[in-house]
Amino acid sequence: MGPRNFNRHALKTISSALFILLCCSIGAFAQSPSEHKSSGQKDLSKITFNSTPVKAAISAVVSQLGLNVVFDDSVRDDRLTIELNDVTMEQGLKIILVAKKLEARIIEEKTIIVFPDNNTNRHRYEQYELWPAKTDGSK
Repeated sequence: MGPRNFNRHALKTISSALFILLCCSIGAFAQSPSEHKSSGQKDLSKITFNSTPVKAAISAVVSQLGLNVVFDDSVRDDRLTIELNDVTMEQGLKIILVAKKLEARIIEEKTIIVFPDNNTNRHRYEQYELWPAKTDGSK
């Protein structure tokens, strides 16, 4: 009975991730040109993550930004329940990171690493530029 429960749990996780990716894709394609910000980023009309694995939620948003994501081994894949309204993909990712006390840094072009935001990890990844890059002096 153990393997059956494991398979059921795995299918739930995979189906949640696929649903999120589908929602992001539909939201991105369904927008009219007037909904684009001057920076070229798309607005999210409404996306809800309901008890979604954190890594799946972050991966879904990051893929819409055209980035790749690597997760530090210490990132817990707990569940995320959040509703995002009228924010850009970048803002949505920032909200998720803050909500889960995570930080992202650029480790190479088009690739970010996500890690728990604490002194040890900030020191460990200090050689990499913050994502998104600081432009206004704030974090």
